Amino acid sequence: MNHIKFFIYQFILFVPALVIHVYADQYISKPLTYVDVAASLITLPIFILVLVVLSKMYKNYDLIQKRNKYLLSGTAFILAGLFIGQMEYIWYQITGELIFS
Repeated sequence: MNHIKFFIYQFILFVPALVIHVYADQYISKPLTYVDVAASLITLPIFILVLVVLSKMYKNYDLIQKRNKYLLSGTAFILAGLFIGQMEYIWYQITGELIFS
């Protein structure tokens, strides 16, 4: 049961992290401008919050071996990417517009 809960938590945390990364990537580019700094300042607290939640979550799952944590996290990351891609595809079929273009 701990493995399933750990996997679900990882999946739930990876989906917003990937979405935030995609949106922030549009604003951060080669010549560093005020827009880049503003985008970094907006996304930095969000990533710090995610890391704090992850560190607290990992303390609750000390019984799971580290190898299993890595495997579950990797699988959750891949499934989060596929989930976001599927949501993009469904949205495109409904509206004809891409979300992450």
